[in-house]
Amino acid sequence: MGEDLATQNQRISDNIREYGWHCLHVFPTKDDQDKFSYSIGFGESYGAPEVLIFGLEREKAHALLNECAHLFEGGHIIRPGAEDDDVLAGDYKVVFRSVRPDCFGEYLGTAVRYYQGRPFSAVVMFLPDRQHRFPWQPGYEDIP
Repeated sequence: MGEDLATQNQRISDNIREYGWHCLHVFPTKDDQDKFSYSIGFGESYGAPEVLIFGLEREKAHALLNECAHLFEGGHIIRPGAEDDDVLAGDYKVVFRSVRPDCFGEYLGTAVRYYQGRPFSAVVMFLPDRQHRFPWQPGYEDIP
């Protein structure tokens, strides 16, 4: 990205002030890593966990995170481990699973820096395949 930390922090703060959240896209540095995107500011603006999404293109990930922001504005509460039918259309459900705080540094470094020691939580959003199966279920087919 090429931005210094002060400029990046200011941009994150500005986006949270204007939109309620900031979207960060992370691109792999090694062949065996997935790209992912996550929110910064859901905790501060909505009292909700930050949300990570792995493997999607920027635009799709941003749209899903934006949908989460709209849901949180309306009072939606995430229940980790439970199927949630409010995020996707067409009778598809997602599942959110909690991220352990000891993994925050590896995946949420910019959020950790933004929150400056203030506690926050995070979840990973898992998407179903076309047959409504999740990655931990037999027969799951990854959707590109």
